[in-house]
Amino acid sequence: MKSLSPAARHQRILHWLQEEEELRVRDLTERLGVTSMTVWRDVKLLEEQGLLRRDHGGIRRPAAALRELDFESKDQTGLAAKRKIAELALGAFVREGDVIAMEGGTTVAALAELLPKQRVSVITNSLPIGLRLRQSHPEIPVRMIGGWVSPVSGNCTGPDALREIRRHPATVCFLSATGWDAARGPTDPNPLEIEVKRALAAMADRVVLLMDSRKFSVEAASLMIHPRRLHALVSEREVPEAVGRMLGEYGVEVVAG
Repeated sequence: MKSLSPAARHQRILHWLQEEEELRVRDLTERLGVTSMTVWRDVKLLEEQGLLRRDHGGIRRPAAALRELDFESKDQTGLAAKRKIAELALGAFVREGDVIAMEGGTTVAALAELLPKQRVSVITNSLPIGLRLRQSHPEIPVRMIGGWVSPVSGNCTGPDALREIRRHPATVCFLSATGWDAARGPTDPNPLEIEVKRALAAMADRVVLLMDSRKFSVEAASLMIHPRRLHALVSEREVPEAVGRMLGEYGVEVVAG
């Protein structure tokens, strides 16, 4: 079997964990064709990123993982809040000539519908956003990031997606999150989606989190991105005081309706 890169091993481990919930290290050594020491190094790194947890000779999904709703279900909730957030983000962070990276959350999708019809371009791993832009903004150049397509979100993930993202820098990256952890920051339930969100953010000059106020009372399993990587957070109303303090510690601009 051809030797896999660390990034490819990590993606396979996370993919298998999504399917099987719990894995033994001895099984991973056989599947990946590497030593147990190599697997433990990989597992330790992924655990430090909050993408899994170690448990008695094996690994499990992070505790308190939320069941993901599909894109279509989430797209029909909180419409007024999403529209307000999109309008605020458009006015504050979209400029002529921007290359805009957009992950596949429904709040980010609301922004896609408001983009100016020319003089910007988009990079996205989201089939729903790509199709939405094709229908509403055919003038905008869109680069689709390929990979394994999630049947839940319609987003592309995996090693191919990560490699492609690293080839395309962006001016600004718009992210969304499922919840907020009071001690850590924005959280999500899906490790494969988190990897892609972090990769998109790493290639952008500015990273903006779009988050409706209801999500500050929700906690998903894993840290999506550390607040120090954010340049701004946009919400339709004032953020909770504790959230504002955390963001202030890292110099994150808050734009609220």
